[in-house]
Amino acid sequence: MTNGTSKEKEIAEAREKTRGYALQNLKAANLSNLAVAYGAQSKDSGFGETDNAAVEQFLYRPSIKGSDAYNLQTGEKSDLVYGSLLSSRQDGRRYSGQVSEYGMLQRAASITQESLLSVKVSDVMEIIGSKVPVKKGYEGRYIADLLESKNKEDQEVANAIVGMYMGYITTTGVSKSLGMRAQAIKGGLEKLVGASAEDEVKGKRK
Repeated sequence: MTNGTSKEKEIAEAREKTRGYALQNLKAANLSNLAVAYGAQSKDSGFGETDNAAVEQFLYRPSIKGSDAYNLQTGEKSDLVYGSLLSSRQDGRRYSGQVSEYGMLQRAASITQESLLSVKVSDVMEIIGSKVPVKKGYEGRYIADLLESKNKEDQEVANAIVGMYMGYITTTGVSKSLGMRAQAIKGGLEKLVGASAEDEVKGKRK
């Protein structure tokens, strides 16, 4: 009985450790931005060229450097570009890898989805900034447990959470990048025709 309890405690502790790594991945802005870039250019995303151009300029390019992700099993932190290179090696031969931009975005989205499965339903609500309490029956439950449940409704909820979360970060990411583009245009107009403080002082002196 003691051995069983001890084993259960070890499993629970391991899951919480993995959950911690997963939460860091989900809260990493650069990793999320690459996942947004992947989602925005998807054929069924509903986003057009204007949206994707803004995402590339304001989210993708600034995030291409220093996009770290945590290995959910070991907790090891590695650069996404470097990790993509190593995982693309052919037959384990050194320097034989080839990485495409698209492949790297796929990897970012995959890491995000895998990380989602390792956190709890309440974690997702917290990350998106929702104050709505989790429905009875889902409190304290890991999304992976819902997905692996024999209950069909649990499975459907788990799949819906993952799909809706990815849709949420993609939509908010596109919105953010368009807002940044609007601010850049505004700044350009102000620079072009706006009077500086020095100009205003000169105008008052006349």
